[in-house]
Amino acid sequence: MFLRQLHRFVILSVILLSSITLTAQDPSAILLKDHCATPEEVALYDLIAAFRKEKNLPPVPFSKSLSYVARVHLMDLTAHRPDFAGCNPHSWSDKGKWKSCCYSRDEKRIACMTEKPKELTNYKAKAWEIIYEAGEPAVAADAFDLWKEISLTRDYFSNEGKWVKPWKAIGIAVYGDYASVWFGEGDDPEKIYTLCGSDSAFNQPTLPEVVQTKQEAVQPKDIPAEPLINYAIITGSLNSLEKANREVARLRDLGYSKARLIPSGNNFRISISEYPTEAEASKNLRDFQTIYPGAWILKPDKQ
Repeated sequence: MFLRQLHRFVILSVILLSSITLTAQDPSAILLKDHCATPEEVALYDLIAAFRKEKNLPPVPFSKSLSYVARVHLMDLTAHRPDFAGCNPHSWSDKGKWKSCCYSRDEKRIACMTEKPKELTNYKAKAWEIIYEAGEPAVAADAFDLWKEISLTRDYFSNEGKWVKPWKAIGIAVYGDYASVWFGEGDDPEKIYTLCGSDSAFNQPTLPEVVQTKQEAVQPKDIPAEPLINYAIITGSLNSLEKANREVARLRDLGYSKARLIPSGNNFRISISEYPTEAEASKNLRDFQTIYPGAWILKPDKQ
């Protein structure tokens, strides 16, 4: 699952590690409620989503709970190095509010991995982890480029081999020398996950329509939007034109070329695709709801 010896990467030795003063934040100190996605983590999520789209597979919902578990684990690896003395990087130290384990030696090593989300969050389903170690600050593109070339990890991305069961959630962390992806078998009860420094949420069914002040409000007449003549699948609503345009750009980067915004009062609905008939829209709605559970159909006469 994790390949330790690869000619492209330099792994720190025990002797070198012993001379380093670890300054990593205590992984037990971070809280789920404050957790957010870094730009590098979003970049890795988008790379995986684009890869899946090439395989005609939908993106997997970006999970706050699993991303939190991933970040905590990478912080534990950085601060306490439970992956030494015969243990591999799927191991956990005895320095936090979780069950410690040596993945390589423990009889119940699978539970060492799959039960960690249940120990740390309200996520109750099993989840499976892949890890990348760079020997230097990890970069999303480097981790993804390596994983997609290895059949074992590539199968996780494409639901092939032993991983044919569709994933219901995906967690991502990039921290220190590591990158980690967790693939979950169940839905995440945490429905709101945001980019750090932003209140724009991923996979949000229908975002709260916050009323803007007169100074902040953007009137519909100022928006260069075409009238809705087809049936649109709406994935969310934003109260900022800038955020709405950014979300449309993100969807188009993922291959949804028909994505656009549709004004609604002082808010902006996000349309991911449109169809000439309600029957066609309904037929495709279920696929989009695997990514955006609250997706719905906007009819031309109900703008």
